[in-house]
Amino acid sequence: MPIPTLIYFPVRGRAELIRLILAEAGVEYAEHPVGKDTPPQNGRPTDFAALKASGLLAFNAVPVWEEPDGFHLAQSLAIANHLARAHGLFGKNAREQALVEQALGGFEDARAELRKLATAAVEERATVREKLLTESAPRWLGHFDRLLAANTGLLVGDSVTSADLALWSLVEMYRDNGFGSALEGFPRVSAHFEQIGRRPRLAAYVASTKRHPLMPLPR
Repeated sequence: MPIPTLIYFPVRGRAELIRLILAEAGVEYAEHPVGKDTPPQNGRPTDFAALKASGLLAFNAVPVWEEPDGFHLAQSLAIANHLARAHGLFGKNAREQALVEQALGGFEDARAELRKLATAAVEERATVREKLLTESAPRWLGHFDRLLAANTGLLVGDSVTSADLALWSLVEMYRDNGFGSALEGFPRVSAHFEQIGRRPRLAAYVASTKRHPLMPLPR
């Protein structure tokens, strides 16, 4: 039976929240890797320039999600939201869904600040890293901590949503990139990270060889 395909580079990156949602939902899927000067796979290009020329990428960017009936969807948050809706991870009513989208917006903003390290000049990295540790990370962790306090342990409603998976991913990024000390003073966020990380399907994915290795931000 055909299964859906995630088209993306063989890294975590913008597709990792999508993969976490798929893992939590128990969805089987294939990955079509994207590279530079790479040979075709399963009859289609993997080279990024060739993929763009093929017309498969709506905005000449990845990730792209492809379903067996030919449905294609671009943009990482659009894909994440589509999959969360389809698999019961997007809230139980319109207001909960709006709150999930609110949290995901915060997640994207926090990620954008982390990505500043990737684009900073070498001589500026220490300054950027210090601001991330002392200003940006505590600010965002504080926002999410207050949301958790207002909703007794989860970000939205009474069941896990893609917002919880996004927060788990953000905390993991902070920890993996040397900002773990910013979690001090935010026990609810730390408890949430441990709680979500123990979910069987998510834990199995994180421990599996299917997960791409960490590519830490530059120091």
